[in-house]
Amino acid sequence: MSIPPRAVRRRAPSQMWWWLPVLLLLGGAVTLLAPSFTYIPKPPDSRPYLVYQGVVQGFPVVAQSEEAYIPFTFVKEIVDPDAVWDGGEVIITTKDKVVKLKTDSLTAYVNQNPVELRLPVILEGNEPYIPAAVLETVYSLNLFHSPEAGTVQLKRNDAWVMRGTVKQLAILREKPSSLARRRGNLDVGDEVEVFHTDGDWLRVESSDGLFGYLRARDVYGIEAKPPRAPEGKPYTPKPIPGRKVSLVWEHVINKNPDPATLPKMKGLNVVSPTWFHLGPTPGEIVNLADMRYVDWAHDNGYQVWALFSNSFDPDLTRAVLRNSSLRDKVASQILILAEIYSLDGINLDFENVYMADAPYLTQFVRELTPLLHQQGLTVSMDVTVRSQSENWSLCYERDRLAESVDYMMLMAYDQYWASSPVAGPVSAIPWAEWTIQRTLEEVPAEKLVLGIPFYTRLWRETESGGAIKVSQEAYSMNGLNNWLSRNGVTPVFDPETGVRYAEKKIGQDNYKVWIEDKDSIKARLELADKYGLAGVAAWRRGFETLDVWDVIDEYVK
Repeated sequence: MSIPPRAVRRRAPSQMWWWLPVLLLLGGAVTLLAPSFTYIPKPPDSRPYLVYQGVVQGFPVVAQSEEAYIPFTFVKEIVDPDAVWDGGEVIITTKDKVVKLKTDSLTAYVNQNPVELRLPVILEGNEPYIPAAVLETVYSLNLFHSPEAGTVQLKRNDAWVMRGTVKQLAILREKPSSLARRRGNLDVGDEVEVFHTDGDWLRVESSDGLFGYLRARDVYGIEAKPPRAPEGKPYTPKPIPGRKVSLVWEHVINKNPDPATLPKMKGLNVVSPTWFHLGPTPGEIVNLADMRYVDWAHDNGYQVWALFSNSFDPDLTRAVLRNSSLRDKVASQILILAEIYSLDGINLDFENVYMADAPYLTQFVRELTPLLHQQGLTVSMDVTVRSQSENWSLCYERDRLAESVDYMMLMAYDQYWASSPVAGPVSAIPWAEWTIQRTLEEVPAEKLVLGIPFYTRLWRETESGGAIKVSQEAYSMNGLNNWLSRNGVTPVFDPETGVRYAEKKIGQDNYKVWIEDKDSIKARLELADKYGLAGVAAWRRGFETLDVWDVIDEYVK
């Protein structure tokens, strides 16, 4: 097809003969230079274009019997970076669903419940392909498969879009140029979705599967339209009394405390007994729960967020985290235990995890949280401040974990840990503030709970062979007060650490202690308020003096 010539003044036939050779040459040149304006459909045996949000993707689509299968690589790279392919199944986690799709199986599992599929995940080489109909449901996508146009289009239903109307017969181009290949024609009144502006051109997609560029002058009435399927509301944890979370951990080793002996703790609204941990056989959970304790807690207005730990065993943890079936087994047990004991939440305490297993820990939390939420449970997780420690800090992808859980407990203590080669405070106030600031770079304040210590360490420095040997013993607040009284030691405030400090020479040994008391706790509560944190969590009940609860009660109210 040649470009129509501009209007030419008529000449007498006798005057035109000398133009013929020139016109023939020019006509050939024009034919060679002009683009083809005819949209040529793809051959029947070639793969359709995959079009997502109006952009052609460089991913092949499998089309069988007019059914479209989308490559997992596209899902992972474009739609959902958290999708997982472990060699045997595709795992998709959303805020409220865990979907597991095994290859060549018509049975999928949604939140551990079997669901029959019309089409299975298929393999082509080593690449899994997911039925587009499944993706439509899981990700709230809209599928349009046009064999005639050679396209499979996917568009999000949960996003705002710009739509306009074609005001005159318009040519849809492959690129933003009037010389570009024609994709098709659009009629007056056709509605298009507008994705991008490129100078005088709009990148659009029509309702019948055509995509490409229109001149901006050919479209009018462009305006934002709300999502067809608005995003669901985020999970709201069960309300707690007071304006902030006020949690204390109940350390249970073998036997639970007698509830009749437990004091009333003002300002407390959550207790977290250390009841569940991974057993020696991968996939098994050891249970130390006691219904009497739950009844006591609920009678006193406390929620129960039972702690579930990995036993601080990195090898056992790896065996579970890297096995989808074992992750499911563990999750099923936690759900059953939560139901049996009428729990209000689960507190995850996975520590000493191999750094290489950080993504698997995140995946485990992403799979577990929707199941717990479905059961009405609050999910929290304990983390340390970001440091260079591989197994105790770099094992946490805090930003991604915070997307799943309701609360994240920052263990802002053990600044100087039990085996520290030098003496120092459990948690200096400036150091605690630094941990908050550093963690807020990854975790939103409304989800961050400040961990506070009810204990301290009494350090003993002993000279041996010209060197100083350091040892320590953990003390409760009352226990340390008794030691100070017995040894006639009067503490003084240390402005550098923000807590009271005491030192005593006894024989050849020098004793040092940085003291936790109601004043240090008050300083930590003020930090939590200063940074708008979700609350505080204390390790552990029984180490505090009763006047601490008066301070916490004032904070919560």
